[in-house]
Amino acid sequence: MSLMISIELTEDDDIDPDVATDITEPVAYLLTNVTDEVKRELILLFSEVAEEESLPARHSMALEFSEYLGLLSLE
Repeated sequence: MSLMISIELTEDDDIDPDVATDITEPVAYLLTNVTDEVKRELILLFSEVAEEESLPARHSMALEFSEYLGLLSLE
């Protein structure tokens, strides 16, 4: 998750957006194939990680991560 957050927060000048997409899209796709129980557990995990983040930008991204990866359709 830390890598995904870092990629999302990196400026386009620092990482090519196409490369960032090539890294993050497969993860989001794989998560669409996990069970609803696993999705719920991931949502809880991402919330816990967000609470532990001390940097505001990383905290905000961690809170939005479940939505970004398409996991919040359960709730």
